Amino acid sequence: MSKTVLAHVYGKEYTLACDAGQEQHLGKLVQEINARSMQLEKAVGKLPEPLMLLYTALMVADELYDTKRELARSREELAHTRQQVEEVGDDARLAQLEEEVAENLHAIATRIEGLADKLSA
Repeated sequence: MSKTVLAHVYGKEYTLACDAGQEQHLGKLVQEINARSMQLEKAVGKLPEPLMLLYTALMVADELYDTKRELARSREELAHTRQQVEEVGDDARLAQLEEEVAENLHAIATRIEGLADKLSA
């Protein structure tokens, strides 16, 4: 079911549609756009509405681009860290297996020595 939200953006009023339950979220997005518009207006002065909205959209798109790039870099770092952990885990398993093999060889050597002592007696 579709709902409507009255939004005030850069001095104009708009009726926007959204899914039921999304009204508050849409309101927060409108607040974010208004905050960006005010920030931009302070920096460059009053602009015609279409140009202000274009610049505001570009600011948001630029931040989104940077965020996506940071997310990709974080995912790469996470994958690298996971790989290192897995390699360390493999090394730990290998060390444990080597220790078990050494213990088994020591036990076999002890048995052989015991048998050799019995045979020579």
